[in-house]
Amino acid sequence: MSSKKKQNRRSRQPNSNPPLVASNDRISKLLQSEDLVPDPSQGSDKFFDLITWNIKFFNNRDPKRVAIITNILHELNADIFVFQEIEEHSLDVVAQNLIDSSAGLYKVAYGTTGGDQRVAIMYDTEWVKASEDIKELFGNEDLTVNVENLKKQVFPRLPLASNFVVRTADDPFDFNLVGVHLKSQRGGGFEQRKAAAQRLAEYIQNDAADEDIIIAGDWNADPNRPEWEPIQDLEKQGLLKFEGFNFVNSQVEGSHLSVGGRRSKLDVVAVTIDAAKAVVKEADVVEWTILDDSPLALTEREVRKKVIDTISDHLPVLTRFNFTDRDADDEA
Repeated sequence: MSSKKKQNRRSRQPNSNPPLVASNDRISKLLQSEDLVPDPSQGSDKFFDLITWNIKFFNNRDPKRVAIITNILHELNADIFVFQEIEEHSLDVVAQNLIDSSAGLYKVAYGTTGGDQRVAIMYDTEWVKASEDIKELFGNEDLTVNVENLKKQVFPRLPLASNFVVRTADDPFDFNLVGVHLKSQRGGGFEQRKAAAQRLAEYIQNDAADEDIIIAGDWNADPNRPEWEPIQDLEKQGLLKFEGFNFVNSQVEGSHLSVGGRRSKLDVVAVTIDAAKAVVKEADVVEWTILDDSPLALTEREVRKKVIDTISDHLPVLTRFNFTDRDADDEA
């Protein structure tokens, strides 16, 4: 199966009409069928797709699971993936399989902290370039908080970050990407997440090398929770999108699954205002139809359990950034 990117989805000629979406560009087809792409942007090559996904203790020792994950990523075919709970080097075989199947020229960078639950970034080097080495943030800082008289790391898994350049627009889009997997709610975690939010807010205001910043990953708490106050304050100041970009208004929007049917919105994105202007729409949800319409005549609970057991208890979350001409529209 050839890649959508091998069929001129990205190759527009000057002054030509926008190309049709390639036959196997499934994301674009789905978004357009759900009316999530404005008419002027349909068929345009001026976008990039970012997906964050916690794959739940992923390693490469189970060939069947590797094949399942590879097939899913082939279908998604995003430009950048931010992964959580990844064993070091375990995605190398997946990236090679995607290259062999013409899904893209993927490259993987791994964090060094978190043991078998590391943060990883995989990106298609055909369309996205890292303009500097991908490195962990805050590794030289002693970031700890006291939790019940015990010293705890603010970031059990350090954020993984770099500056990237997307080549999909006429004018390349430069941005700073930060992949996160913050402390879980098991055994508490509130103080660690609150301190993490404060340090990330400081990073956004003072430390980031680019004014366009995207923070994506598993935050391990809904975006309306009180521990995110430092990030929420920046949103109130008009500096970024967070709660307004990750609405929490129904169970169906949660990306974290439980066998019993409960969902939580833990996998979210924070975007600075300039970068947020490039997003087509905010916080729309496209359901995985397998969860509601199983071809195996299983109950929804059985299908959900199968997904959790064989794939992950998190769903991949897609954000599409669509660019417009600066002269025609003050966005991009």
